[in-house]
Amino acid sequence: MRNFTDDLKTRKVILTGLILLAAGLFSFFYWGNQKQVWFCDEIYTYESANGFEQAWPASCLDEWMTGSDVEAFFAADWDRLSLNDITIRLYNDHVPLYFWLFRIVSVYFFHGSGSIWIGLSINLVYYVIILGVGYGLFLYLTKSPMLSGLVTFLTLVSNRLILEQITTLRMYAMLLLAEILLLLAALWIWRETDRAKIRPGVFVYLFVVSVFGMLTHYDFWIFYALTASVFCMWFLISAFREKRRFWATLKFKIVLIWLVNFVCSLLTTIFIFPYCRWNLNRGKGQLALKSIFVFSAEKIENIFWGFERLAASMFGEVFPVVIALLMIFGCLAGGGVILYKKKEAKKLTGFVLCVMVAQAYQLAVCFTLPDVREERYLWGSFTVMMLCLAWSVILIFRELILKMKVLRANKRFSCFVSAAFMIGILVGEIIVIDGGYGITYLFHPEKDVAILKEYDKIPWIVYGPTVGVYSYYDWLIPERICFLSQDNTDEDVLAFCKIEEQEEFVLYIYEDLLSGALELFNEASGERFTAQYLTKSTNLSVYLIEKE
Repeated sequence: MRNFTDDLKTRKVILTGLILLAAGLFSFFYWGNQKQVWFCDEIYTYESANGFEQAWPASCLDEWMTGSDVEAFFAADWDRLSLNDITIRLYNDHVPLYFWLFRIVSVYFFHGSGSIWIGLSINLVYYVIILGVGYGLFLYLTKSPMLSGLVTFLTLVSNRLILEQITTLRMYAMLLLAEILLLLAALWIWRETDRAKIRPGVFVYLFVVSVFGMLTHYDFWIFYALTASVFCMWFLISAFREKRRFWATLKFKIVLIWLVNFVCSLLTTIFIFPYCRWNLNRGKGQLALKSIFVFSAEKIENIFWGFERLAASMFGEVFPVVIALLMIFGCLAGGGVILYKKKEAKKLTGFVLCVMVAQAYQLAVCFTLPDVREERYLWGSFTVMMLCLAWSVILIFRELILKMKVLRANKRFSCFVSAAFMIGILVGEIIVIDGGYGITYLFHPEKDVAILKEYDKIPWIVYGPTVGVYSYYDWLIPERICFLSQDNTDEDVLAFCKIEEQEEFVLYIYEDLLSGALELFNEASGERFTAQYLTKSTNLSVYLIEKE
């Protein structure tokens, strides 16, 4: 029969978990409601999952439409899933799992809507699982519900790095979960090496996680390769050190089983999505593969950039990069030393291997960056580093409390110091978040959506090429909108003349095309128009056009 102490601890675990969940949900919905779509790949998410139902609105030149017509491009209007259509469209592109889920959620829960909550609701599910896994992990390491809840809150609720991943309408929250689950699988296998015989369940789990990750993002394939390489190399080294025959050791057998498991996972992925056999040799994948054997000063700069972004992801721009990196790796080294002195060999090995995987992935991605420096490819490894850093800080802080007589003797003072430390970290995180401006794809700093909504009743015109899709979500706002070419054709003139009264309208345009647009408006109407700058929408400027 369970004693009172066990019951009390169970209640604390559950209560802390519920409070943490409530805080996580509040944070998610608060920042989700601040979201303004502007990152081009977020628009391509809608295009890949629902856009095959109709042509891009901008391809319908000289036709007046409503914001609802534009939204129809984002929305699922058909009554069928059409997952195979998505699969075919993703040839030479991404693996399909996220887009399948996006389509399913669109059809069954957001039919006819282009809401940002299609993607955010998917992220919410993965975020809740990540929260649970993080809380359980720290609970296992610290044995303290309150401490586990506080650390999970600071790393997976109030932290900019996690907010970036869960508010982006892309598969990065899904990818983070897959990477964390893969590392847990590797750690589980490492623990199983103490047994005389390994249980098959761990490899079933590894298989499921592997297929899940391989269908989420091609970056997972890199993460998987490095995770398997680091852990299997350690298994082989450990097998060599055993006194029995190398070929007969359990660790060598585990490596063989893992290899078979990988082949099965890969074949299953290919069976589900055959195009992955070609995708890796196309586009960015092709550029990355070709760059493996290219050594240049730019590669070194990319690697330094990776460490710079690692520091910024933890501390923002508050500390100089060198100081921030010294703090990160100094704490990691300190945590490792403490585990070594305490003779926690298993925990120390798992800790070191996780850091090695995260760093190997960071270096591999930075070394093979295909075209531009994109921090989002590193978010997962940065998060793993952050979780390892958090555990190191816990170990160091606990050790300091044990060493300092004042803190050890006075429990209240010890709690006060701990609380002050936690509050200091929270304040630092709030500063880094910077009211949302520190969250990369939450909204565009130069775009004032409130101003745009003030003019939703008057006509909007988008003039010239609209290759950049950053502004597409803006175009859901107006009651009337029309796309004109930059050629000033007769059709453009006729479309412009359909504006009733032509007193004022909103214009989206590249700066260098403004004079040509005003020329069209002046000649078509016989009036003179002036342009008043309103705001910026990433690559397009927004003007209010009025009669003189």
